[in-house]
Amino acid sequence: MIQNITIGIWILSAIYCLYKLYKRSKMSSYDGVIGYSPGLEVLMVIMIGPVLAIIDISLTWIRIYKEAEEARRRAAEKEVK
Repeated sequence: MIQNITIGIWILSAIYCLYKLYKRSKMSSYDGVIGYSPGLEVLMVIMIGPVLAIIDISLTWIRIYKEAEEARRRAAEKEVK
């Protein structure tokens, strides 16, 4: 049971990281390039997918929280004035 859950989490996080890799590669492709072949990047994403997913989600959460704090601070400054 626990092995199935672990494998499922691994597969979901690898798919999430592959999607993010594909999205990033589409933005960084250059003119004249026929196709993008990430090669070793895909293998590393599949191997360390759960770690990458945790890091990406954590950084996204930190960014969202930071933006919310800045907005809250600006709103408090406007109320004081």
